[in-house]
Amino acid sequence: MKVFIAGFGNPFREDDSVGLQLAPQIAEWLEEEGFEVNLWIGQQLLPELAYDLEGAEIALFIDADMRELPEGYMLENVLSDAALEGLNIHSMGPAWLLSLMDRLEIPKPEAWLLSISGYSFDFSETLTEQCSLNAHKAEEAFKKWWKQRKGGSSCVK
Repeated sequence: MKVFIAGFGNPFREDDSVGLQLAPQIAEWLEEEGFEVNLWIGQQLLPELAYDLEGAEIALFIDADMRELPEGYMLENVLSDAALEGLNIHSMGPAWLLSLMDRLEIPKPEAWLLSISGYSFDFSETLTEQCSLNAHKAEEAFKKWWKQRKGGSSCVK
């Protein structure tokens, strides 16, 4: 199975960098589990990623979230949606990227977004303690979900 993982955020804005830090860890674990992984790390999602996603069966996007999520993280299925989250391409999210694949007639993967609650987005290259804890919980929950999924379950628990 081919898996595409995108970790994105600003490496100089404290908790905004959580996706950049967690994505390589999950990619390494999936490779150890025997999956083919294409890892992409960047500050923001780009339209060109539509071509990088081609051929992937599953895509996992990992990003910080300004909301206080109940568990400190949330894993949710992403569906194609052409609406931008803001006023310009800088606000493009995974759903918009999937809709671009539709318009380009590129077969799209099953897509998931792993959001991690962030608490501070000031200038720093270090995660807050709470965001680090959330990232650890998110990683463990993802591994559990993935193992259940391999056994036939495709629902998020």
